[in-house]
This record gives sequence, C-alpha cells and structure tokens, in this order.
Amino acid sequence: LLDRCHLLIRLGSTEGVVLRASDSSHQNSFFTVYNFVTTRVLCFYQNSSEDFLSAFEHFCDHFRAPPRSPALFSYISSCSNNVFAREAFKKQKAALVTCKGGSQTQAIKRMLAGLPYSAQTYSPSPYFDQSLFHFDEKLISASDRHKPCVEHPIKFILRRRPNVLKFKINPGLESANPDARIKRVATYAFHPFLPFAISVQQTFMQPSVVNFHFRK
Repeated sequence: LLDRCHLLIRLGSTEGVVLRASDSSHQNSFFTVYNFVTTRVLCFYQNSSEDFLSAFEHFCDHFRAPPRSPALFSYISSCSNNVFAREAFKKQKAALVTCKGGSQTQAIKRMLAGLPYSAQTYSPSPYFDQSLFHFDEKLISASDRHKPCVEHPIKFILRRRPNVLKFKINPGLESANPDARIKRVATYAFHPFLPFAISVQQTFMQPSVVNFHFRK
C-alpha cells in the first residue's frame, strides 16, 4: 500500500516470492503501480530495471504508506532521507556488483527483492534513526525481518562525538552458552517512542526465548 489509492504489486512465480532475497534475485518478476479507485495501471517495470531502482533510491519514503502520526515518520531512516542510510545503500549495491558471480542486473534484482513493503514493515522508533545511532544492520534494523543471533550484545553507538556506547541489546539468555554450530535468528519489536523493546530468539527444535528490554 503506497497511499489511499495506490498499490505497488509484484508479479512473478511462486518460487520468487517464497525464496530468500539472495535466491529470489535470480528470478524474473515485475512491479506495477495500480490505482484501485480508477482501476488503472500507472506503470510497469521489470525487477532488473535501473530506472525503477533509481526511483526507489531517490524516493524510498514513497514506497511505503506513512504512519498516521507524521511525527513518527521523521525517525524512519531511508536512502532517500538519511546520508548514512544512503551511503550504506550504495556500498551494498557496489558489493553486489563486484562480488563473485555478481553483475549489475543481479545487484538490481537483489536490491529490489524486498519490495513491496507492508504497512508494518518498518519501526518508527527513534533508536533506529541513523542520524542518532550507529548499529550493525546485519544484526538489527528497523525492518521487521529475521536477523542472525550472535553471542555478543548488539551495540548502539552515538553518531555524534564523542561517539560513546549508549546502550546494548542482548536477544539471548545472559547465562547461556550456545552451540555455535546451531543457527539462531531473532526478531525485534520496538515501541514507537518509549524506551522498550521485545526480542524473540528462535532456535531449531528448541523453545523460543522472549526478552523484554527497557531502560533502567
């Protein structure tokens, strides 16, 4: 959902929808913007289109419906409104082009693999504002997706000098000694503005670990 009248729809095979982003980048699909009030199709792009990727890079905030409160929208960092997010976007694209077996076409498909966004995809929490904090987006991000769970806590470092550590989040058990061979993932749900978050750690054939994180 882009706004009250428009939908961004992805058309493709079932395999391209259920596969991971790294695998679905090899699938061909198409994006279309549909006005369900006038029943008109406004545009049509293949998932390898450089023009569509450029539009996404420069107008990323228009690819998801804004929250009801405009104040919450100001904390959502994207490649179109935040210099740090934009730099990370360009580095990721360059890495996908230069990696083994990479190409410009595959990089574009990979960068667009997450579209379309659902209305609840991104957290408006100020803790994910990349102008305020620096954190490892491979371990935690504003997007509602599974992230690898590591043994050490996730650090949030202040962007401004003196660039000190402000807080840490540990999604696992403090006293646990996990087997490094077992894959663990975690998901996070942050309150829109209060210093409170929930993390859920999931391990194969083991009960989930739910933690509540709050400011002391």
